[in-house]
Amino acid sequence: MVIISFSEHSFAQSAWFELQSGYTSHESVQDVYFFNAETGFVVGSFSLFAKTTNGGLNWTKFILRPGNHFSTIYFLNNNTGWISGMYYNGSDNVETVWRTTNAGLNWDSAYFENYASAYDIQFINGNTGYIAGKYIKKSTNGGVNWFIVDEYSSMFMNKAIYFINSMTGWASKTYYNPSTYINVSKIIKTTNGGQNWNDQILDSNLSNNSFQDIVFVNDNTGYAANILYGVYKTTNGGQNWSIVNYLSSNYKLFFLNENTGWVCSSDYIRKTTNAGINWYSEFIYNGCFLNGIFFINELTGWTGGNTNISQCKLFKTTNGGLTTINNFSSEVPYVYELEQNYPNPFNAVTRIKFKVTSEGVRSQKTGVSLKVYDLNGREIRKLVNEELNPGTYEVQFDAGDLPSGVYFYRMEAGKFIETRKLILLK
Repeated sequence: MVIISFSEHSFAQSAWFELQSGYTSHESVQDVYFFNAETGFVVGSFSLFAKTTNGGLNWTKFILRPGNHFSTIYFLNNNTGWISGMYYNGSDNVETVWRTTNAGLNWDSAYFENYASAYDIQFINGNTGYIAGKYIKKSTNGGVNWFIVDEYSSMFMNKAIYFINSMTGWASKTYYNPSTYINVSKIIKTTNGGQNWNDQILDSNLSNNSFQDIVFVNDNTGYAANILYGVYKTTNGGQNWSIVNYLSSNYKLFFLNENTGWVCSSDYIRKTTNAGINWYSEFIYNGCFLNGIFFINELTGWTGGNTNISQCKLFKTTNGGLTTINNFSSEVPYVYELEQNYPNPFNAVTRIKFKVTSEGVRSQKTGVSLKVYDLNGREIRKLVNEELNPGTYEVQFDAGDLPSGVYFYRMEAGKFIETRKLILLK
């Protein structure tokens, strides 16, 4: 599709919209996995485990065991998958792994062990897999049995693990000494299936500098998310690492290919389209810790987490996380105006033009909000939510993931409020 614009300039803003999932206040999304644009899962704390078959509009909850705290969900193919985490048995944490072989219809408790928690899990094939938790463990029978492959007596906690093949993998380790207030963080590598590990990064600091996630896109190129220092990158299998994003609060990485990737943070998703050379921030929600992220292509993805007041949040984008706003004219309009979308009815993309005037000084910006609602008044898309200079603007609304029906879009700017109707026909 080609869009021709005669605007003076254009700019991009966040285009994530919240999914109303009905989670309880204490639940928190920790990980997300989707097979396709319709079917996916979320897992998290306080037994949060749910499935959707319509892209996230509705969710069906499952209770595998009360008190479960799930960290990661991983599927090897469309049928076989695992969930890692822990539950509290009344006196101790119990490390647990759940497995499905029928696309999530049924789950079996494949493994558990006292005094531990599993933070990350990955399988190379139907038999061989690894978990990172109190120890790094390996399974050769699909997750039924596990054995330790690293530092049995170590005080380190293993936060993330990533294998590029059955032999070569990386893991992140962190240890905090409460008596000295020293935080030690490592990235280690194995080339023989976990029999031996070598330190690649070893860092000590008075602050929390732990590596929360690791992703490799090939044998040489990989990324690591550090909660304090930013995103690290290597192009030689981890022999050398450099920081490519210096912003803090990094939790989870997701890369589609060598160039395009995202990292979850507090309040923001940060995205790169040129292999980490540049990153731009997409504001999601104030006070939200975004822990999980998944994309099925460069346009459609989901992220979730929890707020600092224990509200569970889940968001979706259908255009890679960006909305382009075209500024057609910087001439100051006489009044605010919200025009009828064109075309209308539409399938599945339409354009909405609006005008922003000046309430005082000509160059003074005005807070502008433009949102789309369904017939029940539920907000389904936030198209604009920022300070804009006086001028005439146009934004594109992609409703490709929504069902046919009547929707409303509402603009608020200063004291101006106007609502119009649009019709989606597929």
